[in-house]
Amino acid sequence: MKLLSGYVITLITLIGQQSFVLSYLDCTQPSLNTAVFNDIKNYGGCTLIRKVCADDGMLVTFDDSFLADNLTRGSPYGEVQRHTGLWNFPARGGSNSDALIGHQPSSFVPIRQASRMEASPHLQRPAFSKCTMPVIMITDWPYNMGEVFAQLASVADVYFRQKGMIDKLATLVLATPEDLGPTTFHHVLLSPYSNYPLISFGELSSRPAREQRVQWSREGFHVSCFEQVVLCKLHGFPQGIMPTAQTVLNHISPHLPEDPLGFGRGGGGEGLTPVGSDTTLRVLLEARAGPARNIKNLPELINACDDANRKGFQAGAFKRLSCKILSTGDTPTLHGAERFYTTVAAVQSAHVLVTVHGAGAANCFFLQAENGGTALMEVRPCRFGTNFCGWPDAYMQTQLRNIGYPIRFFAYNVEDTQQCHPSDYEVRAHSFPGSRLTAGEDMLTRDQHMTLKPGPFVAMLAHVGSLLRNTLAWDEAQRTGRTNGYAVPEGLVLGPLCVRDMQAHIAQGATLIRS
Repeated sequence: MKLLSGYVITLITLIGQQSFVLSYLDCTQPSLNTAVFNDIKNYGGCTLIRKVCADDGMLVTFDDSFLADNLTRGSPYGEVQRHTGLWNFPARGGSNSDALIGHQPSSFVPIRQASRMEASPHLQRPAFSKCTMPVIMITDWPYNMGEVFAQLASVADVYFRQKGMIDKLATLVLATPEDLGPTTFHHVLLSPYSNYPLISFGELSSRPAREQRVQWSREGFHVSCFEQVVLCKLHGFPQGIMPTAQTVLNHISPHLPEDPLGFGRGGGGEGLTPVGSDTTLRVLLEARAGPARNIKNLPELINACDDANRKGFQAGAFKRLSCKILSTGDTPTLHGAERFYTTVAAVQSAHVLVTVHGAGAANCFFLQAENGGTALMEVRPCRFGTNFCGWPDAYMQTQLRNIGYPIRFFAYNVEDTQQCHPSDYEVRAHSFPGSRLTAGEDMLTRDQHMTLKPGPFVAMLAHVGSLLRNTLAWDEAQRTGRTNGYAVPEGLVLGPLCVRDMQAHIAQGATLIRS
């Protein structure tokens, strides 16, 4: 045994610890079922590349099938060329880059053949790991949480977990464009599908310091060359967000704090009241940051909820009203995954999530869906839910409708110009003569700020509460076109989606709640 130990130490000394681990470590290879590749073509596609290194933002293949001197070679380029992704630049300050600078050129992972003139040492003498298998994922709109939830995470749930294309020994790599980093929601939403932390392609292909320790490889060191790499373009909608959200919830539940906003805490040392039996309507109001789509008077709305509660709030099964602000941005004391876990736990503790139209509305899939007892109330700025209703109606409303509204959906369309204001970027553009604003009218409409009148807003919450836990009432409101609300100068008008002529709607006998 001593002789063997001495031999191992000598080998490590001669060839280096990382090379020794790569060459001599006896490991279980990550599982790969390439038969699933045929199915996944409906939602992008995957390509297996053998004997490949990741170096400085590109893949370099050493596979003999693709060597330049092999006249019978098959080329991987045509197969991977379609693996490109649409994206918007994640501008500083939370700007909506689609409105400011438009869509970016499609992103992709460059790939080339190895050369005898390689400059990097690990390309001159590649040692291919069989223990670590990167699965490099390209997707559309990678910096929009709603799109990642509906597309990338859902494709991963169906094909990685349910159909077993890979096991949890694979290393997931997100090919973020232009070497940008992944976000917290990328890490959390993809965490159920690998034992290792998600990394970016920029991190995988970086040139590491000698023996650099990492958490994402089986070896524990930064590995650059691999026996197998899977390159995928993953997009489309193989299932609704709801089952994907359940997979994520099952995975992260040990990390969720209990009732972080104190919705269910009674006085006198009582235990937590379950969401499903609480007769206090619990409402979360999303607080957005950045230069567009903010509700400017959240504290005033909270005070209005408190005032309505003192005056004897009553809505269906609910006899009290409690509204709280949901802040999702990082702070020095709460950030990263812990912030995401706290957001999920807060949504889990609520009956109604109020958001402005946007990616944050996807958090509604973390609401508890029991007997129609929870709801998303999506606020839309002036004319966005009427003149441009096809845009917002295509997202959360459609997702929830397609699965039978287990979480109820209510649109709150603001149609009172006193409650809507231009976005910060539109104001700045108009302040400088000659400035160019590429955003169309639909984007300018979407991105308006709002100062909501408390009366119609609380009336809408009462309307929402009256239809929760009451399937007959919900079905009747759907049938008669009285589900959604329109904030008009006179108060609140109930109606179906996409009422373009409000005066005609009111003249036809629509319900008007003056407030």
